Amino acid sequence: MKSQECPRCANQARLSKRTFSDQALAALIVWSDLTENLIDESICDDCYGELRDILIERIEDVKAVAPRKFNRAS
Repeated sequence: MKSQECPRCANQARLSKRTFSDQALAALIVWSDLTENLIDESICDDCYGELRDILIERIEDVKAVAPRKFNRAS
């Protein structure tokens, strides 16, 4: 797999599609850690790790965010 530009951080890296729950995505969008247009985009390992850490650190805040339904590409 070749390196590509990550759409979130613009670094050259290997990209993978990542799956987050609708509630986690809603929280990341509300907190401006992710933009809605990146929901179905592949991201690099560093961005995935950063988003995952944010969700872990703010788990109680995640529960307070109203879940949303996102249209995802099949």
